[in-house]
Amino acid sequence: MEEGTGVEERTDVGQVAAAECALSTSDRERLTFFKWRYVLQADGFAVAQARRLTFMRWLYLQGRLVE
Repeated sequence: MEEGTGVEERTDVGQVAAAECALSTSDRERLTFFKWRYVLQADGFAVAQARRLTFMRWLYLQGRLVE
């Protein structure tokens, strides 16, 4: 029974740690753009091409670019 109590305590500590390190909106946006560029570069696009495609995607999501 003591082991069950230890498991609950570890879960509570993990939840507190996750709540303390929540990302801001701007942090999430930067990480998303970084992920997009990383995926594009992994697919063989040059750095400049990945940067431009990421910018185009951002424009489209903002509603400033229409197909």
